[in-house]
Amino acid sequence: MSKDSFAVAMTYCGAVIGAGFATGREVVDFFTAFGPGGLAGVVLAAVMFSWIGVVILDVTHSNPVYSYIELLQVVLPWKWVVRLTDIMFMATLWTGVGVMAAAGGTVLKGWGIPYMLGCALFLACCLLLLRTGGTGFVKANCWLVPALAIAIVILCLIQISAPAAAGFMDSPVSSALLYVSFNIAIAGVALSTLKDRLDKPGVIWSGIGGGLLIGLLLLVIYRATGGVMDYEIPLLRLAEIWLGKYQWIYAFALLAAVLTTALANLHGFASRVAGGKKYWPSLIGTASGGFLLAQRGFASLVAILYPLLGLCNIVLLAGLCYYSLNKIFRKRK
Repeated sequence: MSKDSFAVAMTYCGAVIGAGFATGREVVDFFTAFGPGGLAGVVLAAVMFSWIGVVILDVTHSNPVYSYIELLQVVLPWKWVVRLTDIMFMATLWTGVGVMAAAGGTVLKGWGIPYMLGCALFLACCLLLLRTGGTGFVKANCWLVPALAIAIVILCLIQISAPAAAGFMDSPVSSALLYVSFNIAIAGVALSTLKDRLDKPGVIWSGIGGGLLIGLLLLVIYRATGGVMDYEIPLLRLAEIWLGKYQWIYAFALLAAVLTTALANLHGFASRVAGGKKYWPSLIGTASGGFLLAQRGFASLVAILYPLLGLCNIVLLAGLCYYSLNKIFRKRK
């Protein structure tokens, strides 16, 4: 895998594995809650993330795509659908900023920092990292994502070796579809801006590599969180159990995870609103709106908004299917 392919794969993972993976909250709500049956949803999600990564990168590489609005124009056949999906995407991105700020504020609250101040400090750090725009966004992911993945795997493998509480058996397929659909918005925003880092082999390596890493992290978190489902940040509870006074190590990794997704949401929303102009004012306005939303609380935002936004964004999943089938049929002619 080339340096650029690695950077793209890490950017893909960083856009998706923020608070959902490093806190364990999304994984609990979408998969662990189904008990043993949740494994089917995890496998389905891993396959879909790999396929989605390849398709979005192929669209970006093969077409004049430099932002997510151009991605939508390629994969969705009707202009009114593009406009509607654009609105839903922007709602997803802005919601994501608020949820990440809430997660950051919750972690910092554990260190004695008032919740509102913690949210503000977290968003200020995001603005600082995005001072160079897209360049800072990619560099931050290349550094943060590998360290984050290692921390998640180690912590979850420790927990998996201990007995875990049993969950309830149910069908997780629709939950997996909603989960992937929600994350498509963030992935599409991040990957559609990376055209200058793509080549044909990189499309395959980055898409599949990023999707499989996401799937691996989903699996270990799903296996580890059966006994801590009632905590607002399940993996932070595991860090308290297994790391004791050294739990701050994982707390730093958690902040890094939340930061990667916050950067993707902030950069994507501000870039879309700015339209290439007045990036900084748009960035500050987006962060301010996210701060207000974060006051609702992390667990509450995830439980209420993520499934709803996943249902709304399923239209892009249909668009990617349409694009893939259309390309296959064109090759056969």
